[in-house]
Amino acid sequence: MICPPITYRGRVVKEDGIDPFKHPSVIEWHNYLFTEWRSKKRVALLLPCTEKKPYHNSPTHIIAESIVKDKVQLYSVSEPMLLVPREFEDCYPFSDYDYPPSKMTREEREEFVRLLTTALKVLESYHHHIIAVLPKHHFSVLSEASKLSGVKIELLPFGRLAFRSIKEASLKALKLSEGL
Repeated sequence: MICPPITYRGRVVKEDGIDPFKHPSVIEWHNYLFTEWRSKKRVALLLPCTEKKPYHNSPTHIIAESIVKDKVQLYSVSEPMLLVPREFEDCYPFSDYDYPPSKMTREEREEFVRLLTTALKVLESYHHHIIAVLPKHHFSVLSEASKLSGVKIELLPFGRLAFRSIKEASLKALKLSEGL
């Protein structure tokens, strides 16, 4: 497994008065995401991050991956990481950080939107279709970033039936990838 070249080490944890978006390893990741990361897959599916790490061990991610296999680029929408490609989920710092969305400040939310706006502009250059299925918090942040960036994202609500929502979004992403 090849991981992004993050040189700083230290656990990323949301605590009162500490902005994890400014953690040195998070800044290194953002710079890598904006300038180095590339995907050859034409369709991207954005899923919510999960309390369980790595994300691919969560039931919703298992469903998505079992459907799209390697035909669709999977990302996890995460504060403070922004977007985490499936390929890096086992890497530091993605496999071990703690940032409950409920602890996000207004300023951190604005920062999240601003940084996601940049990330979406980068992704748009290699993904023809971007689909996202997210719960309310991530849905609203990504929706705002999509509008600000001008990047079209098909946003699907997570809803009460998360497994069904993930399955439907995954099938849609797979179908789009097969049509390209």
